[in-house]
Amino acid sequence: MVKKIISIVLSALLLLSAVALADDAEPIRMGQVEYAAHGTRGFAVITVAMQGDKIVAAKIDEFQVMKGEGVVGVPNSDADFGASIVGAEEGNVLASKKVNSDYYSANMTRAGSTVAIADNFAALEAFVIGKTAAQLEAVTGYEPAVFVDAVSGATLVDSVNYVKGVLAAVYAADAQTGKYTIYNKTGETVTELYLVDNTTGEKGLNLAGAGLAADASLKVTRTVPGNKTEGYSMTVSFVTESGYAAEFKTLHIEEAPVTLLAADAMTGATPISFFAPAAD
Repeated sequence: MVKKIISIVLSALLLLSAVALADDAEPIRMGQVEYAAHGTRGFAVITVAMQGDKIVAAKIDEFQVMKGEGVVGVPNSDADFGASIVGAEEGNVLASKKVNSDYYSANMTRAGSTVAIADNFAALEAFVIGKTAAQLEAVTGYEPAVFVDAVSGATLVDSVNYVKGVLAAVYAADAQTGKYTIYNKTGETVTELYLVDNTTGEKGLNLAGAGLAADASLKVTRTVPGNKTEGYSMTVSFVTESGYAAEFKTLHIEEAPVTLLAADAMTGATPISFFAPAAD
């Protein structure tokens, strides 16, 4: 009986220790991207799980339009979605290369390949496990023909491009999102409103749409990949219906109210305020 009690106590202690270790473990972060890794006829979907600065899991698949006996299309290929694919009446379907590995690999064999597409993807997935963004950045600088020899079991000429896609997914896992509530306190309709990327100059959509009325507000988010967050900033640019134009050049990734001010309401040099307007 005493031995049984000791055994139960030890089991409980081991369980508590396991829970403590799990609690101490760093959280898992997920990242996923759609990536043009191979030619222009398809796209890859690449997913990673990160713990700390290392990849702990990865999945690579690629999709393209296929036609042939036994090809398995993506869900709804036999419904409205499938009917929208060009050539659907001739049997074309959007399909996963991984799901249709045997079919797709037969075509690869005729081109001289000896490794199935699913096995190629598995080798690349195994290669990236345990690696950091810095390590992937280093190896993705190789020429494609040189990189093929770096991954055991992978023979794809575009192997390096799939790993570049994995790196993009890592950046997505470490992305930061800014959340802003923009209030129009200019006293008139805002006809143009942009958050301009100060690195690329990209303006994106006109956030004012058909017009942001006086005293109206809207919520905006902006997500930036992990490799671009350090020092990242945007310019808030707006134009009102009277032609008043103004901009604020250093909006960072944060969560904040952004109040657009009329020229005669400015108390300093900037045309915005980081305070929400008082309720009327």
